[in-house]
Amino acid sequence: PSLIGPFAQNPYLRREVKVTATAVLLFRRFFLSNSVMLYDPKHILVAAAFMATKVEDCLTQVHHLEEGTKLMNSPVTKDEILKSEFPLLGGIDCDLLCFHSYKVVLAFTEDLRTFLKTKEGRTLSTFPNGQDRPIVGQDLSPMHNEARKIVDDVVVSDIPLLYSPGQIGLAALMLANEQIDKPDAPKIDLVGYIKFRFKGQSHDFVTSNLNKLCVMLKGLKEGKYGCGNHKVDLATLKGVHKKLKKCRSTEKKKKKRKSGATGDDDHESKKSRKDD
Repeated sequence: PSLIGPFAQNPYLRREVKVTATAVLLFRRFFLSNSVMLYDPKHILVAAAFMATKVEDCLTQVHHLEEGTKLMNSPVTKDEILKSEFPLLGGIDCDLLCFHSYKVVLAFTEDLRTFLKTKEGRTLSTFPNGQDRPIVGQDLSPMHNEARKIVDDVVVSDIPLLYSPGQIGLAALMLANEQIDKPDAPKIDLVGYIKFRFKGQSHDFVTSNLNKLCVMLKGLKEGKYGCGNHKVDLATLKGVHKKLKKCRSTEKKKKKRKSGATGDDDHESKKSRKDD
């Protein structure tokens, strides 16, 4: 989020939150099947941010990303970004399609606004202050806004690799509805909403999955599931980065020695042939 997104340090890299979400998802997909021993996560992350601007059709210049990394005191050169782009593309098998839960949260909120005005829907909402009135549009704004904040934490974690955007969006609304403590904000029975909306289908599996997911979403504030927004130990990360850098440099030296040794062997074999 500090490199690219609504709150990027470099003004030229301020983009919609979906660009941040796409960049993080591409980055995490890559390291599902590739090792940090071979690829520098810092280079891959910036390359993922550059690729995300292309995927989401809001392209930026590479030198802006280079400047952004300098502002974060973690410089990555233009050449390093461009060289990492093709390994990144190969590492994710050219799967650039990314779906996020922001639109799901909006879609469910809009559907709830309509459904809660029906005869069945009115039985599913209550006001903590005891008001007895139909739901109006702005009543669901606190729940929608809180759910979006939860999704902000989700997109920088491992959860999008484990659950679908629809499940995450609905679980975020359930958790937001549970956490909001305002007398004028309605409490909504979202499990009841699912049962009414999807009649004639088995709901047990869906609701059990959503309950498990809600527990996981609560853990994001504690930095669980790889969430990059909370309790990140930078000192530990710097130590790991130094060790990985040393490992990669050692591996490069070994490769150079091997290539040098094979070159000498080829030269000697050619020489012996000439002598023969």
